[in-house]
Formats: sequence, structure tokens, C-alpha cells
Amino acid sequence: MRTRYRRSSSGSGQSGGAAGAPLSRARMVVVCLALLLEGMSASGINVQIAAMRDEVGIGSAELALVASAFLIAYAGLLPIAGSLADTLDRRRVFLLGIALFGVGCLVCAFAPEAWVLVAGRLVQGAGAALSAPAALALITEGLPSGAARNRAVALYGAMGAVGFSLGLVVPGVVVTLFGWRASFLVSIPVVLAVLAATWRIRAGRTRSTERPDVLGAVLLTAGLMIGVHLVGAIGRMSALVAGIELAVFGVVVIALIARRGVRGFPSGVVRSPGVRSACLALAGVFAGVVASMYVLSLGLVESGATALVVALLILPQPLAFSMLAGTGARLVTRIGARPTVAIGAAVLVASLAWLGFVGLAVPPWVGVLPAMLGVGCSLALAFPAVSVAAVDAAPEEARATTAGLLTTAQNIGGAVGIALVTTAGLVPGVGEPVGIEPAMFVSALFVVVAMVAAAGVGAARHRSRQTQTEAGATR
Repeated sequence: MRTRYRRSSSGSGQSGGAAGAPLSRARMVVVCLALLLEGMSASGINVQIAAMRDEVGIGSAELALVASAFLIAYAGLLPIAGSLADTLDRRRVFLLGIALFGVGCLVCAFAPEAWVLVAGRLVQGAGAALSAPAALALITEGLPSGAARNRAVALYGAMGAVGFSLGLVVPGVVVTLFGWRASFLVSIPVVLAVLAATWRIRAGRTRSTERPDVLGAVLLTAGLMIGVHLVGAIGRMSALVAGIELAVFGVVVIALIARRGVRGFPSGVVRSPGVRSACLALAGVFAGVVASMYVLSLGLVESGATALVVALLILPQPLAFSMLAGTGARLVTRIGARPTVAIGAAVLVASLAWLGFVGLAVPPWVGVLPAMLGVGCSLALAFPAVSVAAVDAAPEEARATTAGLLTTAQNIGGAVGIALVTTAGLVPGVGEPVGIEPAMFVSALFVVVAMVAAAGVGAARHRSRQTQTEAGATR
């Protein structure tokens, strides 16, 4: 069923210009700080996790959940976040998301136990999921298509990339000097500044006749949380606890099936082989990247590196990604999306395999730094190519939904990657003689398996088209 919209020019009742008027450049920058916070939270966990483990005393399964809770909440709530911003007032949804993110930071900063850290990371992820699409709607509202809108969207994307890089450096410095709790508090001044600067923005409103499926999103998030914990805790839980979790997981899955997933996703998008193939590829890439970064950061700490050193060693990865993303987009234009994805995946597998061969026994400029550069280059190739392939396969009216589905697949892939290396016993622990080498090879395997699966879906799509063409020719 096609969703209908009606435009409302009534603002929020605040002063500050005509409803729906374009934001000033300065206010656009402030709104896009939401993406900076999101990027910092996604990458900063790599330099926070070891210190949190050592102080709070977190087991391996719970540690994996702390690391992946942000991704899970983001993935679970993103399917309805855009429709919430369109159904309700965009400004209010944005403010709610930023406020929730700040609350999550405070919860993490003062968390006494692992489960409180997980809760804080979930709240952070929920806030990021709400604020990100609302921010894009706010900065593009009132702008005609063309250079002005393109600049706004470019600012939106660039702020996320900058945040991902700063999320390694800033928390690394703070953790080293002041401890991991302070590294969550550094986001609070930014949160307060964004709230103050956007409180009086007036925004137009697009009301949908369909209500966002909040219950479906909550069920999806709960299912992902329980599933990731079950995978990461295999062999570490009692049979009773495992049985209870498995039963609850089954109930959630059955409820989602009965509800036909999260309502609001156009069925054509979900069933599209091209979109499914792109989602599989992106999930595999991020399963390999996130799992390898998680193991590498813990391995570096166990080898004697401080949080700041860990951050600086990983930093070439987001920098290369940010600097070469345009090159990836141009390569897609020249040779097509699928060959570009294949090249990016090959570079990623080679980079992880190299780190698996040399480990941490060699100097960083021989092992870690070249591998991080390779991972960044691979993402710069694969990410835009997968995005283009998915958007090209989706109906024009559902391209925004497709972009949200890709982000969901990306975050689920990262969370599952962490869970799988945890359950395989490949994560370095305190005083445990576990090297990073096996995890690097397993992370590379995630990428290979996902690419084979994505190619299989693509081949099935091609065969289906051929069959339809031949059947039409014989009529």
C-alpha cells in the first residue's frame, strides 16, 4: 500500500523564522554535530573497551554485548526512525534523539556494572537512530534540488566521517589521561550545545497516514540483543539460563514473523534480490571489519599499548576511508558497482590476512599500519559501490528506505561479527595467551562467505530474468 502524505506548514510554536525555511549554514553545522557524536560513539568503543573490562570486570560474552549494543539499537530502531521524523515534528524527534544520546553517555559514565553499560549503549544507539534521519530532513528542508542541497548532504556525510576519526583520537587521549568514564562525558558539552542551538528551530511537517511500527522495532531490537548474547555466550551460560533466553528469542522471532517484520518497509524493497544481495555484502564486510577492530584493540592493550597508542594505530583506517570515498564512487561510474565491490572485498581480505600472518610480533609500521590502510581503502571502494547497487535495484519511491535497510544490515553484521569471534574464543582476555592472528583469518572468512552468498543471490536474480525473457520470447 502506498503511504500518503500531507504537508503541514505549522511549526512547533517557536520563534525563529518561517516554518520550513532553510537553515542557516551555522545551524546546519550544529545539527550535523549529531552525526559527529554518532561517529565518535561507533568508533570510540575500540579504545574504551579494554579499560571498561579491566575496571568493571566484564566477562567475554557481556563485553561483546557492551561493544555491540550501540549497533544493535541503531539497527533495530532505524527502520522506524525516518517515519517517526516524518509523522511527528522533525525538530522534536531530533531533540529527543540528541537528549537520549546524552542520557546514554551519562549512564555509561557512571555505570557500576556490565548490564548498566549495556543499557547506556542501547540508549546511545536509540538516540543516534532517531537523530540521524531527522537531522538530514532538517538540513535539507526548504532547499531546492541542486548545489545547495548537495552541499548540505555532503556536510551531513562528512561530519559522520570526521566523527568516526575523532572517536578514535579524542577518547584515546581522555582514556589515557583521565580514564574511560571521562571519555563518555566529553560528549555532554556537545549534546548541550546542539540542544541549545536547535531548540527554537521551526520545521515543517510531513504527516504520514501510517503510524510507525514502534512495537515491531522494539521486537527487532530485543531479538537482535538476545541473539547476539546467545551466540557470544555459547558454552559460558548454564543450561537453564540458555534455555530461557532461547525460549524468549523464539517468542520474539515468532511475533516478528506473525507481524511480517517491522511494518512500513515496502515489500518490494525487502524482496528485491538486488537489495538483498547488497545487504548481504555490506553485512559481511562490516562483520569482518568490526570483529577485527574489536580483537585488534584488545590485543594491542594486552601487548602493552595505551588507549592513545591503540587509537593512533587504528586511525589510518577511517582516514583512508574518508579520503578515498570519492575515488570509490568514481570507480563505480567507470567499471560498475559489482566489480568495485569485488575489488574492495579482495583488498579487505588481503589486509586482514596480512595481519593474520604477521600478528603483533612485528613493528606496527610493518603489520598494523599497512593493514589499517588496506581496510580503509577497501571500505572506500566497497561502501559506495554497495550503496549504488542497492539504490539502483530499488524503486525510486523507496530509495530512502533502502538506504536505511543498508545501514541496518551494516550494524547487524558488525554485531554478529563480534559475537562470532567471542564464541569462538578468539578474543584476547586479561593474561590469556590468545593472539590476534586466528581472529583476523576468521574475520576475512566472514567477508568471503558473505560475498559468495551475495553473488549467489545475484546469480539467482540473473537466472530469473533470463527465464522470464526466454518465456516471453516463446509466447
